[in-house]
Amino acid sequence: MYRAVTLLALNNDIEPDDEEKIYKELENSKIEIDNDAGSEDQYTKVSINGEDVTDEIRSERVGASVSIVSKHSKIRKYLVNLQRKMATKGKAVLEGRDTGSVVCPDADLKVYLTANIQERIRRRKKQLIEKGKGLDDNIIKNEIETRDKIDSSRKDSPLVIPEGAAVIDTSFMTIEEVSAEIKRLFKEKDV
Repeated sequence: MYRAVTLLALNNDIEPDDEEKIYKELENSKIEIDNDAGSEDQYTKVSINGEDVTDEIRSERVGASVSIVSKHSKIRKYLVNLQRKMATKGKAVLEGRDTGSVVCPDADLKVYLTANIQERIRRRKKQLIEKGKGLDDNIIKNEIETRDKIDSSRKDSPLVIPEGAAVIDTSFMTIEEVSAEIKRLFKEKDV
C-alpha cells in the first residue's frame, strides 16, 4: 500500500516529502488490493484508480522514495485504517514493517522475518535481474541500509520487532523452508 501511494505521488509529480499534497491525492484516489492472485508465484494484485500497478510499485524509482512517503503520519494513519478493515474481513495474512506492532498488535501470530545484509543484497539483485535490470551491490546495500534507517527512526510506527513475535532469520533458508516454519508456528498456535 505504501508503494502504491508512493507511485501515486510520483505519477502526479508530487515530491515524496510533501505530505499534504500526497494525502490530498490519496483521498481522491482508490487503491485496491486483490489478494486472489491464483498462484503462489504471483504477487497480490494492486490497482490505483482501476489500473493494475502490481509490477510498477516494485520499480527502483518507487523503492527509492517509499520510505520517505511512508514516514508521513497522515498517510500512515489513513493506510493503517484500511489495513485494519482488511484484517477484520476474516482470516487474513498481512505483511509490512509495522503490521505486528501497529496495524494488528493482537494478531493470532506475529512473525518478524530478518536476513543478513549479504543475503538481502543477493535477493534484491536477483529481483532486479529478473526484471532485466541490474545494480552494483554497493548501491543496493546503500538503498537497503537507508530504508532501514528511515523506517527504524521514523516518529510514527517505527520498524521494531513486535512484542510476542516469532523471529525467523531467513538468511540461510529457502522460501519453502520459511513458509513451512510459518505454517508450523501457526499450527502450534491452534487458532
